[in-house]
Amino acid sequence: RYSLILVGFLPLALGYSMGGPGSACEDLTPQHPGVTPQTGASPFSISPPGNKVKKGSNVELTLHGGDKNFKGFFVRALEGADGSSGVFQASPNVATRECVGTKNGATHTSPSSKKQVKLSWTAPNYTTTVEFKSTVVVNFSTIHLNKPVFVQVV
Repeated sequence: RYSLILVGFLPLALGYSMGGPGSACEDLTPQHPGVTPQTGASPFSISPPGNKVKKGSNVELTLHGGDKNFKGFFVRALEGADGSSGVFQASPNVATRECVGTKNGATHTSPSSKKQVKLSWTAPNYTTTVEFKSTVVVNFSTIHLNKPVFVQVV
C-alpha cells in the first residue's frame, strides 16, 4: 500500500524528465506545482538561420543561453493567434508533440544538462509568418519564457 503512494508522488518529484507534456502546447509552461516563470528578460533564446526561409525547406533552429545550462525546453511554431505551422522532426535530443494536430511542438528527451539544442523544423509550403515561442527549464523551480522570434516563409 505504501509503495503505491510513493509512486504516485514520483512524477511531482522528477518533473517531466522525458519532455514536456502535450498540455504544455497551450501556455508553454511545464506546470511544476507551486512554480511560476521568471519575470524579466530571459538569458535564453531561439535562433533561426535568418528572418526569411523558403516554403517547404528544412530549417535548423538553435535554442541556447550562452554559457548557461538548462535541463528542459518546449518550443512551438505558431501561425496567427493559435494555429500551428510547419513540422518539427524528432532526434535523439528532441521529441515532438502534437499541438493543434501537427508536430509543431518540440521538447527535450532527457533531463541532462545542456548549453544548446539544435532543432530541425520543416516550413509550411505556403507564404506566411511563423512565430517561434519557447520555454527553458533550468531546474524544477527556475523556468524562463523566452521572447518570441518571427520568421517569414517565402
